[in-house]
Amino acid sequence: MFYSKETKELTTQEIYFLLIGGIAPRPIAWVSSIDKNGNTNLAPYSFFNAFSSNPPVVIFSPAISPDPNRPFKDTYLNLMETKECVVNLVSYELKDQMNLSSQSLPHELSEFDQAQVETIASDLVKAPRVKNSPFQMECRLMEMKQLGDKPGAGNLAICEILKFHIDENVFREGSQRIDPQKIDLIGRNGEHFYTRASGEAIFELKRP
Repeated sequence: MFYSKETKELTTQEIYFLLIGGIAPRPIAWVSSIDKNGNTNLAPYSFFNAFSSNPPVVIFSPAISPDPNRPFKDTYLNLMETKECVVNLVSYELKDQMNLSSQSLPHELSEFDQAQVETIASDLVKAPRVKNSPFQMECRLMEMKQLGDKPGAGNLAICEILKFHIDENVFREGSQRIDPQKIDLIGRNGEHFYTRASGEAIFELKRP
């Protein structure tokens, strides 16, 4: 037997929990940004993926918050102001700091400080990178596509990758192919659950 519902029969919250539980695991974009006054922000987004290699494009979605006092996340506001960010990937080693950075702080406080995340300067954008992330992408905002104007509506941050920074230790020996065991990323599941993409969780299927 299937649980079958039209979306018009469900609340926004019910739809949200079905999506995050059923579409999983999802990669995590740990996005660092900066405003025009130099205030930095760091926040994780699991509505995220890569969508093009020519041009190289990633998209993540800072959705509209149900909090009427702060409907737009700092990431969204910073991107609209500066058009720049860094998308850092999250290894298992960084899971606790990533989780700490997900809390809502006043705009002038930095999640880098709150979660004790070490930074490193970017080369092409002003936002700092997460120093210990094994895979970092300096990005320029191409477009912010608004999907609605109510709480829960996504804002697609369509970002062109300007520069990669990748820990050479995650490459297979003698190549520039990333070894999933070495990069040891985590993915987001429903509720408070995550997936570690290493060990027996990884298997190989040759293309037919």
